Amino acid sequence: MLKEYSEFCYNQVGSYALQVIHYFEDLSPQLAKAGLNISLPEYVSMMFFTTGLVGLLTLTLGGTLLTMSMGVGGIIMAFILTPIFSLGTAFVFYLYPAIMVKDRASRIKDTLPFATMYLSTLAGTGTALPQIFKNLGEVDEYGEVSKEAEKISRDIETFGMDISEALERSANRSPSEDYQELMWGMNHVITTGGSLREFLRQRSEALMNEYKRRIEEFSEQLSLLVEMYITVVVVGSIIFTSMSAVMSTISQDLSANQIVGIQLVAILFGLPVISGMFILLVQGMSPGGIR
Repeated sequence: MLKEYSEFCYNQVGSYALQVIHYFEDLSPQLAKAGLNISLPEYVSMMFFTTGLVGLLTLTLGGTLLTMSMGVGGIIMAFILTPIFSLGTAFVFYLYPAIMVKDRASRIKDTLPFATMYLSTLAGTGTALPQIFKNLGEVDEYGEVSKEAEKISRDIETFGMDISEALERSANRSPSEDYQELMWGMNHVITTGGSLREFLRQRSEALMNEYKRRIEEFSEQLSLLVEMYITVVVVGSIIFTSMSAVMSTISQDLSANQIVGIQLVAILFGLPVISGMFILLVQGMSPGGIR
């Protein structure tokens, strides 16, 4: 859907985007490493079109709603919010590729040890390297690494590249340093006549040891987060309930029903929000990240 939308935006404002495309050249390598499969002119066109659309909707629809509720002040507020929302949209578009690069690098880092072990196993059977990547590309369990392997197989079979050129191209478009080192190392081994099986075995052991170290660090961090969760949610909720009950007896401004209402809001909405934040925090810190 993103590809179709970018093509639609290019058809609408592509001529204007091409006039200023040189200001956005730094986004080009990020788009490739983010795996968005969108050309730079299409992405800039999408940025321009979406920014203009947000500004138009804020000025018209938002201005209408604000005017109905605030009168003349709503018109002024609409003119203030329109550039803010428009610039915010453009800023998000400018940062989005970098965010996706980091996310994709994290995904590759999490599955690379297991994918390298798979490559080592296939190399030990004497399978040709192009066939190895073709097999890896058909295995969905390795996520982004499988997608990269599929691209390598495509470069060899469809575009007629040799294995060395395909490995170099894969390394250059990957956001993961570990993956780049693996591709450059494999390329060096096959060009110098070394043992690919031994190289992959050693590399898989090193990556797996690093993965185990990250698991151990996460387990230590998780114990600290559990203590924080118990303190904030369990103990904090008990203290809040007790203090609010005491306040109902000494306060002249708050009735018992109001205190009960505050307690219900805190329990029914506050606790789920805090718990959700802890869940996202734990998932983001864990090897594997938020999926």
